[in-house]
Amino acid sequence: MKITFLAAILLSASVAVAQSHHALTEAPIFTAQGAFLAIVVTDLDASVHWYESRLGLHVVKRGKSTQVAAETAVLGGHNLFVELIYHKGKQLPRLDNEASVPRLIKGGVIVPRKDFDAVAAYLKKCGTEAGVFKDKEMGVLSFLFKDNDGNLIQFFTLDQ
Repeated sequence: MKITFLAAILLSASVAVAQSHHALTEAPIFTAQGAFLAIVVTDLDASVHWYESRLGLHVVKRGKSTQVAAETAVLGGHNLFVELIYHKGKQLPRLDNEASVPRLIKGGVIVPRKDFDAVAAYLKKCGTEAGVFKDKEMGVLSFLFKDNDGNLIQFFTLDQ
């Protein structure tokens, strides 16, 4: 069965609400303006820990998929949901000519400037390389970083 992943950025016009800081982590609080990523991972427990400790997300649900031979965990927080999918070590077919190694090509999150700066600083403190760059055509500042499985995650903020 061909497995596809969703990496859709869902923008909302909602006002940012105060978020409670997760007691188990020093990860910065940020409010995405709506985002969802689904990522195939090689170690579900390690990936859950990475997203909890680096982005301050928490497990919303975890269990075996009823649709495919996989275990999944959905983490949430800051108007962001990340679904981690573990296929029990199996390499599954990918879309088009994509590499056979399960991975996300890239997913993104749009955040206010103060949150952007806080997340970038925290990732640097944790030893996660995330160099900030300017995209003139898009009118944004951005940084890209890799999670524990090498998946690319990108944060954006308006360049104002």
